[in-house]
Amino acid sequence: MAAGVAVGGRLVTSVRIAHAITKGDVGGAQTHVVALAVAQHIAGHRVAIVAGSDGPAMRHAREHGVDVVIAPALLTSRHSFRQLGALRELRRVLRSLAPEIVHGHSSHAGLMVRLAARLDGYPSVYTAHGWPFQVGAPLTQRVASLVGEMIGGRVGGAVIVLTEAEAERARRAHIARPDRIWVVENGLDDVEARRVPSAPGSPPALVMVARFAPPKLQREVIGAMAQLTEFSWSLTFVGDGPEFDATKVIGADLLGDRVRFLGHRDDVAEVLARHDVSVLWSRYEGMPISLLEGMRAGLCCIGRDLPGVRVLLGQPPAGLIAAGERELVAAVRSILVDPTLIEHFGTLARARFQVSFTADAMTAATEVVYEAVVRRR
Repeated sequence: MAAGVAVGGRLVTSVRIAHAITKGDVGGAQTHVVALAVAQHIAGHRVAIVAGSDGPAMRHAREHGVDVVIAPALLTSRHSFRQLGALRELRRVLRSLAPEIVHGHSSHAGLMVRLAARLDGYPSVYTAHGWPFQVGAPLTQRVASLVGEMIGGRVGGAVIVLTEAEAERARRAHIARPDRIWVVENGLDDVEARRVPSAPGSPPALVMVARFAPPKLQREVIGAMAQLTEFSWSLTFVGDGPEFDATKVIGADLLGDRVRFLGHRDDVAEVLARHDVSVLWSRYEGMPISLLEGMRAGLCCIGRDLPGVRVLLGQPPAGLIAAGERELVAAVRSILVDPTLIEHFGTLARARFQVSFTADAMTAATEVVYEAVVRRR
């Protein structure tokens, strides 16, 4: 990496940065990677994303000037005997990019790219988008991911987590040396799409944007809304995944035409702007991008009581936080009884996004980590 001290948290020289992520489809980690890569590109760095598959996120990155390399080797299972071949392929890709720093995302790509970087002498950083080994995940996943994260933490230069709670979890699990664990909160580019206040008396429109797969809990949201049928409202789900079809059947049975399933959408910001309330209901999270997107759009936000949700909404909360399904029902009931709360919390959420969770803030904090990793070499 070119020499120089960060000024205001920003690298003062152009740096070649290679990000790596397992899949290029839609998800919180992918949104994070693209937002960070685009912001770095705009700041003057030479940025590429290496992904195991193509998809909407990678198309978005290309549209904003970021180079994308598809390396199917990143899709190789961590338990596969083809790992050595995959590692060779990844090393070949990185050599063609000649990065000055490598930044891995998602547990599998994060491990593979840190191994490749260690073998070829590149400084490396890894962002954990929520620890897969935490309580709530299947036992086999917890054991396998813990072993992989411990290996990666020892061969890589730094581990970035999204919240202090995730940092503490990493320290307790001995994922990496404490001085190599950094907290960098999520951030997003601002967009023009904003919620327009509904006409008085209009039924509130709720929306949840998430993949239909663990740890997301769309069925609990449906169960909660089924207890509020005495009120007028609508509910929209955005996203696809292995549980989409079964959840759609359950939703139709319990909620009828009050619920819509839009599947995958490339225009999530515009979809959110046509709703009033953003719901994120999940078994565990790092720092949920979908709720942050709702804050950016000025929606009233409702989330499960998880560390990342508490960080996003702040104190006092710029939204509603619920511990379980009963509390979720109570939270939704409160805004249905008093719709002025939708405007109140939407305004607070938008203001909190602008102050604390922009892409520029995330990029500046990430570059401080890069500088620390390079200086240690």
